[in-house]
Amino acid sequence: MMKLIGISFCVLLCGTLIKSENKAIYFILSLSGGILAFLSVSDKVSQLFNQIMKLGESIPASQSYVRLMLKVLCIVLIVGFTCDTCRDNGENALASFVETGGKVIIISMIMPLFEAVLDTVIGLIK
Repeated sequence: MMKLIGISFCVLLCGTLIKSENKAIYFILSLSGGILAFLSVSDKVSQLFNQIMKLGESIPASQSYVRLMLKVLCIVLIVGFTCDTCRDNGENALASFVETGGKVIIISMIMPLFEAVLDTVIGLIK
């Protein structure tokens, strides 16, 4: 936790000093800081991933759904990071397009799960 906070404050301080002087360097600093912040918590992400996989293994029929959940979670994290980076650098329109694209990708990925749930509900009703 302390690494994450330390990296964030260092990037914030350096970014504040550099932003008005050189936007390109600020972008690189912002992107690098975000990557370093993510890497500082990557061990926790790995533990979470392993716990979710163990949960999926305990219910054999749901393994494909757990994999789908993990893929969607990764897409959400990547899209969120990308949108935040775009917004930090004044590219609000690009961030909106990335968000919309991420939502479309997620909806297309969960459509088979949605159909399976609907089939189950219809089977229960009949």
